[in-house]
Amino acid sequence: MSSVIVLYPEQPVVHGGRRATFLHMSRGEAIIRYWGGSHAVSVPPEALSLPPAKSAASRPHLAAHDEPIARELAERHPPPDQPAA
Repeated sequence: MSSVIVLYPEQPVVHGGRRATFLHMSRGEAIIRYWGGSHAVSVPPEALSLPPAKSAASRPHLAAHDEPIARELAERHPPPDQPAA
C-alpha cells in the first residue's frame, strides 16, 4: 500500500535522502530545487517524501508568553474550601 502526499509550492520534501523544495508539476514530473542548489530539476513525484516530523518529545512544552500557568490560575481562583493565597 503506497501513501499519497499532497504537494504545494515551496513545500519542503526529501528526494534520495537530500532535502529539497517542491516548486511545481510539469508534464507529470515534480520540479524541485535541492537546498543550497540554484538549479531546478525534475524527478518522478513518487520519489518524493516528506521530511521527518520534529519530535514533540524533543521540545519541552512551554506556555505561550501570555498564557497563565496552572499555579497562577490556582492563585487567582482557589477552590471554594481554601482561602486565597
